[in-house]
Amino acid sequence: MNIFGKLSSPIKQIQLLSYRSTSYSISSSYTNMTSTRSTRSRTVTGPSTTDSNSVTKPKPKSKATKLETALVSKVIPNSHSTDPQPPQPKSQPKHQPDSQNGNRRYWLIKSEPTTRIDPKTGKDVKFPLSDMVPLEAEPWTGVRNYEARNNMIHMSQGDWCLFYHSNCQSPGIVGLVEVSKGVSPDPEQFNVKSGYYDSKSTRENPKWWCVDVKFVRRFKAKVTLEECRANPKLQEMGLVKRGRLSVTDLSKEHFLEVLRMEDEKDIDDLSLDCVIDRKFIDMPEN
Repeated sequence: MNIFGKLSSPIKQIQLLSYRSTSYSISSSYTNMTSTRSTRSRTVTGPSTTDSNSVTKPKPKSKATKLETALVSKVIPNSHSTDPQPPQPKSQPKHQPDSQNGNRRYWLIKSEPTTRIDPKTGKDVKFPLSDMVPLEAEPWTGVRNYEARNNMIHMSQGDWCLFYHSNCQSPGIVGLVEVSKGVSPDPEQFNVKSGYYDSKSTRENPKWWCVDVKFVRRFKAKVTLEECRANPKLQEMGLVKRGRLSVTDLSKEHFLEVLRMEDEKDIDDLSLDCVIDRKFIDMPEN
């Protein structure tokens, strides 16, 4: 049974989900704390009881010890991993994680819902929100602006992103997606056939990074850019101040204000620029 079915609006569903996320976060924190404590207890050794004048010959390594070492090396990764690590941006996110909602951060990402042929590759860059619905996850590749890239580096699994349709007749926010995997190197930068290929980027020191995102829900109707610009509460919103940036951070207040604006609308399927079943208006149960 969908526990959100009796709630009157998506914003109330968000608030209930926030309460559930906080409860889970507290439970998870206690579990992690006890797990860490028990791990540390295995590494603590007491004071030596050996006579300081005595000489103890070191025991030769047994086969069992070698086997244990091999097993431990599989469980505990080498701290000197050769996997590339993302650069640490000089500037930190403006907005703190939401402690009342599982320490999520809020973001806005843009995509184009209508056909546009990339002159470099001859491929259609069209990717509306409806394309996300059947996918388990989608790597958010192709970001080639350093500020937008740095915003993605700050993203964590579980963060929520408003999904914005750009470069169309009426740009605006049409739904919600979730970060399903943190940053990893953008594979398109190494693909010579891709319009996002970067000859100066190497696998050892990649320049561009991306996260994976998954579909959460569609909006009842689009919250347009013009409506956001006209709202006094959204004048400091990244979308309003930095309109061309493809990945922007959001405050919790701006995120909830957009949801409130959507909640006041009637259902308008045509405004979304794509076809998504109305059953996806409500927040999913999990």
